[in-house]
Amino acid sequence: MLGISTVWKSGECKNGQELMESLTRLGFREIELEYRISEDTFEEIKQFLKTRKDTNIVSIHNFFPIPDIHETGGADIFHFSSDDVEERSLAVKYAIKTIQIASDMGARAVVLHLGRVKMDMLSQELFRLYDTGMVGSDIYVSKLDQIRVLRDIQKGKTLDMMLLSMDEIQKSAERYDINIGIENRYFFEECPDFEEMAVIFKEFGNGRIGYWHDAGHAQVQENLGFVRVEDLLDSYGKFLIGFHLHDVKGYSDHHVPGIGDVDFELLKKYTKKNTIKILEIHPRETEKDLMSGVDFLRNMGFE
Repeated sequence: MLGISTVWKSGECKNGQELMESLTRLGFREIELEYRISEDTFEEIKQFLKTRKDTNIVSIHNFFPIPDIHETGGADIFHFSSDDVEERSLAVKYAIKTIQIASDMGARAVVLHLGRVKMDMLSQELFRLYDTGMVGSDIYVSKLDQIRVLRDIQKGKTLDMMLLSMDEIQKSAERYDINIGIENRYFFEECPDFEEMAVIFKEFGNGRIGYWHDAGHAQVQENLGFVRVEDLLDSYGKFLIGFHLHDVKGYSDHHVPGIGDVDFELLKKYTKKNTIKILEIHPRETEKDLMSGVDFLRNMGFE
């Protein structure tokens, strides 16, 4: 069944009941809660769910709800990859809280961002070259190589810290019977990259930690020349827990499916019976366009 993330309306609807009604009235019965939702809004969502037995929370995007020590939420407010003991401890602490909530809500998975390498955000320079039609040029290839080399130089202990964090998260996931989906990232500076995923899944892939494929992020990475979508899915599809489904135009993501570059037929090949499928759509997209995207996916056999 196709589900939807609350991100499409959570910025507009701060009342939890109104938020849920904005999604369920369109026929969605599987929902992903995400990190922009406050504790108060969450309480209202729980009250709504008591009256709607046909609506299920299938996944929760960490960190959820907005941590009490932050005014605004975010999936990257704490980094599991950080070598700062306090920051990494906070990442683990609030992720475990999210896992506990997921268990209480009857959800199947929690989605994690793991962090980033401390380096300049050179992806913006790639975007500029992309916009001027220089993809594949010597200048562009040189910039790609520069970013790869710099990331390798600057990565430090990020992988060790991710492994240390995931060891703690794995134990909590097993205790609460929740799957953990490690999401592929939009920026090359972020974690984990393709090679880091291999190490993480070699260590934890036989447990509760698996792969969450963000279709838009993967397509952007392919469009920019970093890694092919098919290589990601060939390598890590066996660990697949769920999808974030949205489309891409160049390096602009979170569009409704069917209007851009994402090969949804390819994604379908890796979809299993129990794969969670969540539309993660930007609030700019209209209801009409969203439902056209839903029809597009359903006509392809995504259910």
